[in-house]
Amino acid sequence: MNSLIISEIDRVQKRMSGYIALLSFRYMNLCVKADIASLLPVTVYVDGQEGNIEEFANVSRPSEFQFAVYPKDPQLLQDIIQGIYEAHPEFKMEMKREDDGDDEASQHVLYTMPEVDKNRHDFLMDAVKALYEECKARLDKIYVDNKAGLIQVIAEVSPQGADEALKALDGVSDNCHDMARDMLIQKQDEIEEAYQNYLTMMEEKRQEGAEIDYKKGFRLFES
Repeated sequence: MNSLIISEIDRVQKRMSGYIALLSFRYMNLCVKADIASLLPVTVYVDGQEGNIEEFANVSRPSEFQFAVYPKDPQLLQDIIQGIYEAHPEFKMEMKREDDGDDEASQHVLYTMPEVDKNRHDFLMDAVKALYEECKARLDKIYVDNKAGLIQVIAEVSPQGADEALKALDGVSDNCHDMARDMLIQKQDEIEEAYQNYLTMMEEKRQEGAEIDYKKGFRLFES
């Protein structure tokens, strides 16, 4: 295949891959589990200057649904909290102290992902589908816009290689579409799993409550 044609196809692949990366980033920020990458959009402002959270805090993941954020400078804790809130207001925040500490320097923040109840389940499902459809439309536009240009390049430099070049372009497009669809399915499965876990937890709580009520009623009957 002619080097100019290969260059054109590589350019298309890079553009499409950019939208795949954007879709992945957006899915990470529709938080179901505690994904460290979801903190990448967090900007911390200190004395009029901005920086990423890793400049001001250390982050750990005590469970798959929680972040623990430890400020490198305790006096910047409120600035860090504000930055995280602006990026992810849905996170549930809890102030913590080290077991052996009672001063400001021992403080850190525990963030828990919100429960996936019916409302959040529906919101997330709608959001991931809308983002997928947007990505799919952009991939289609790149394909259509660049196919015409590729055909022109082929006509000028290598007419005999037209079938091979167009097949390569189709392969790039199909691969990117497959990646986007796989990401959609994976995110939908993650949301559905979290929702089913929520329903199981609520049913267990309901049964525990019913058992407590039954025991109370039994004791009243005995008396």
